[in-house]
Amino acid sequence: MNVKILYLYPDFMSLYGDNGNVRIMDRRLKDQGFEVEIIKRTVTDSDIDFTDVDFVYMGSGFESNRNIAAKHLAGFKDALVKAVDDGVPMLFTGNSYDILGKGITTADGSFVEGLGIFGFTFKEQIEKRYTGDVVLEDCAINERYVGFVNRAGVPENNEELLFDAVKVIGNVPMTKDAVRKNRLLGISLIGPVLLKNPKLAELFVNEICERKGVKAKDIDYPHSEKSHAVTLKALMEAEL
Repeated sequence: MNVKILYLYPDFMSLYGDNGNVRIMDRRLKDQGFEVEIIKRTVTDSDIDFTDVDFVYMGSGFESNRNIAAKHLAGFKDALVKAVDDGVPMLFTGNSYDILGKGITTADGSFVEGLGIFGFTFKEQIEKRYTGDVVLEDCAINERYVGFVNRAGVPENNEELLFDAVKVIGNVPMTKDAVRKNRLLGISLIGPVLLKNPKLAELFVNEICERKGVKAKDIDYPHSEKSHAVTLKALMEAEL
């Protein structure tokens, strides 16, 4: 059985090794017995088809690249929103999830329209970047996620943000993070998030299997699980 991964803007939005998330999904889905096809689309493409894909990923990048990608992706807003409504699993990491809201006020004061899937807006500043290690908790399933944040701004409102920031090491003014609609998740963590957080990767695999009408196999990934446990313990015990 074939599974299609749609990788958005891999040349523009993969600043922190975010392509590792696609490789992890590729590996895990092949372990489930699927044949995996990775479809890459970027700003030079005149068409992005969301109707026949099983997982969508977009990573983080320079703010200027994110703005270019946001303007290009706006041309396919209706198709993307329909895919969200249809329950296609999607992951937007780092500052790519900024574009899921109403828009972004950039550091120079201009405004970049977002996709409007959520009601938040982002506002950037130029004095300093917000960086640090973060532990986020999804209270709905009692799961904690670890990772690094590197941002030029923060949401101007957080009513829709779902995860609690239970530990922040750095100057990130974060108490909440992440948005979710159906099987779409936007989260500020950067890098190969799915490597450090195997339960999150497992969640997406299970969702893909469910949509395909097959039962997911129970497969252990001990190195990834150990990495998460060691990192979580170190961050929670670190002195501020």
